[in-house]
Amino acid sequence: MVGSMAGTEAPHGLDDLSDEERAVLERVVDVLRRLRFGTVLLVVQDGKVVQIEMAEKIRLR
Repeated sequence: MVGSMAGTEAPHGLDDLSDEERAVLERVVDVLRRLRFGTVLLVVQDGKVVQIEMAEKIRLR
């Protein structure tokens, strides 16, 4: 995975996620599945994701 922190553990397991956190992850996964080339930006305020931005690049050649 690009940008993963090899050798470090996530602070929480997936079983510990709140419903809100699961909903955010589902939205991020949906964006990632639709995106072929581009970027995904998460905006966080007070420890919570408040915005997900997607910029798609279209390669012509």
